[in-house]
Amino acid sequence: MEELVVKTDNLILKTGEYRLDNSSVVLNTLNIKIEVNSNCYILLDNLSNIKELNIDILEGSQVKLSMMFDKELNDIKININVYKYSSLEGYIADFSINKLDLNCLVNLKEEGATCYFKLASLSANKDDKNISISVNHLTSKTYGKVDNYGVCKDLGKLLFAGTSFIVNGAVKSKTEQNAKIMVFDEASNAIAKPILKIDENDIEASHAAVVGKINDEHLFYLTSRGISVAEAKELITFGYLKPILVGFNDEKTKEYISSLIERRM
Repeated sequence: MEELVVKTDNLILKTGEYRLDNSSVVLNTLNIKIEVNSNCYILLDNLSNIKELNIDILEGSQVKLSMMFDKELNDIKININVYKYSSLEGYIADFSINKLDLNCLVNLKEEGATCYFKLASLSANKDDKNISISVNHLTSKTYGKVDNYGVCKDLGKLLFAGTSFIVNGAVKSKTEQNAKIMVFDEASNAIAKPILKIDENDIEASHAAVVGKINDEHLFYLTSRGISVAEAKELITFGYLKPILVGFNDEKTKEYISSLIERRM
């Protein structure tokens, strides 16, 4: 994997694997363009200095974009344009602290553009997090899916939002949006509100939202085998958030994310 220290606000990438780090320079905006017919894996593991991230995925390219949040980020905007017959796999492992306002918008701009976005987030110790991931289907035969998974505990606040929008004329498009949050205590505040906005008939669209407490049967099963309640909750949380690891290629990063989950619990 090629290590890139970000020193300019405009990057052009072609086929390869990249780790981007902007910790040594302050950039308000970072623009990334993926060349035509490229196959890229991009790991962004430090966005604390960036307020806006813009990505263009040009025709015929496949991009796997993995982001790890482990610090205080405050506000960040992510805008991604996906062009003809290109695909985006996006993964966010959010274990940041305190306050987070994340607004991510994916525009499927040309025929055959696809995206799948998956997020795992933990809000604990009075964290206040507002996360929105939206997908615009701007032409025919596009596909978009968003899966958000969260855990909310210890006075934490967690909001999952986002709109899947299919414009008039975007026939044969398909969109899905799912938001699920597991809540540990009554003092925490969790809201899931995926939205569908559909202006075309010849499409497929679905959404689901679930907010609920930790499964009592799972908790009983574990505690009946000698595991403490605290340890049982940690195991259940880890199992709920661990699937985000599939979005990260290298073992070192996966181990670090696993350690973040354990520490924040």
